[in-house]
Amino acid sequence: MMMNLFNLINCRVLGSENDPEYNIFKNIHHNWWFIVVLLIEFNVQFLLIGYPGLGVIFSTTPITGAMHLTTICLGFGSLLVAAAVKVTPYGWTAFMPVIKEVEDENSFTKKLEKNLSQKFTKDE
Repeated sequence: MMMNLFNLINCRVLGSENDPEYNIFKNIHHNWWFIVVLLIEFNVQFLLIGYPGLGVIFSTTPITGAMHLTTICLGFGSLLVAAAVKVTPYGWTAFMPVIKEVEDENSFTKKLEKNLSQKFTKDE
C-alpha cells in the first residue's frame, strides 16, 4: 500500500524524451486536492493497520513501529526506482525485449473461442 501511495507522488510529474522532469515535488502545493487525498489515504492506511477494532472488520493485524518504518522505506524505494528510470537513456529501450501476443490457430484464445462457438451452435 505504501508503494502505491509513493507512486501516486511519482505519477504527478511525467517527463518526455525531450523534456525529462526530475523534480516530482515541483508545484505540489498548487493542487490542494492532491494533498488532501494523499493525507487521507495515509491516515486511513495507518488506521486500518494500527487499531485492532478496525482490524476485525478489515481482517488486518496491528503492526509495530518498526514495521511501519519498513513499509515507508520500501515505499520510498519506489521514488528511487522512478528516478533511475528517468535517468535511463531512451536509446537503451531498443535493447529491451518486446513482448507481444501472436494470434495463431494454436493460441489459447482461438481454441477457446472455437469451442464456445461450437457449443452454442449445438445447443440451438
